[in-house]
Amino acid sequence: MLFFFCAEVDLEHLYDRATTRLVVFTSVKDSAMQDFVSMGKDPMTSDATIRFLVSKFDTKSSVERHTLKDILKGIGPASIDLITREMDWRGTDEEARSIKQSLWILGEIGTARIVEPVGRFTKDDAWSVRSAAFTALGKSGSNTAVEHVLDGLKDTIALVRKSAYYALSEIATEQEMPFLLAGLTDPYYGARYAALSGIRRLKQDGLIFFEQLVDDETRNYFFLAAAAGSDIEYLLDDHFWSASPATRKAMYQIMPKTLLEDALEKEAHPLLKKLLEKRIAFLQQK
Repeated sequence: MLFFFCAEVDLEHLYDRATTRLVVFTSVKDSAMQDFVSMGKDPMTSDATIRFLVSKFDTKSSVERHTLKDILKGIGPASIDLITREMDWRGTDEEARSIKQSLWILGEIGTARIVEPVGRFTKDDAWSVRSAAFTALGKSGSNTAVEHVLDGLKDTIALVRKSAYYALSEIATEQEMPFLLAGLTDPYYGARYAALSGIRRLKQDGLIFFEQLVDDETRNYFFLAAAAGSDIEYLLDDHFWSASPATRKAMYQIMPKTLLEDALEKEAHPLLKKLLEKRIAFLQQK
């Protein structure tokens, strides 16, 4: 039975059903969640329903947090205005659970509409809030978030930079490629991998990466890994063979079988030749 008027519904009772941890009541939980989604979409009940759900954002329960996310994502963009209206309330303690829940759910809903309200929190004093804001901006899918995201690339907290590079990797255009390339040399590996993901999405010409090679194995690995996702014809040129054995070894772990076979013909290092033979044999069995 669907409920159409909040006045006829005990929202607390429905919430208890929607957030139950008991597996035997899975069908009850699913039904209650769907009732919330239906009421959240109904113009007659949406405001009261969404306000009630937002009032629960300070919960310490991971089950409740995930349930709230699923319900409000199901309701969709209709939730955005009421969520953002309450965003300045951080919660009851220093964990700022309410604001982080808001940022998480807005990111899951997405669209360019979340960029302005979420962007306000990219300079928050709490690093966890900044990180959550950048992640949400990446999920917005909107390039209009770039101006906020670029500020996070130099954050002093590694996890915040990782979130900022993740966001950039999702929304960058060719114009932001220099920032992604700079990310390949970030001190934090998580930030480097996030930048690498964005570079591969944009499919940049491989030559640009070989021009960046220096006497630094870690740096070279990420530039060569970026090249592996671009024009494949460039990957095994002279720049690759001038890289250290350690860098080549790392690259062999991610190359496709066709490139490994080409490398086997050119590789002179005896241990690396054995590694290549094993990798090729392994991939042939898959």
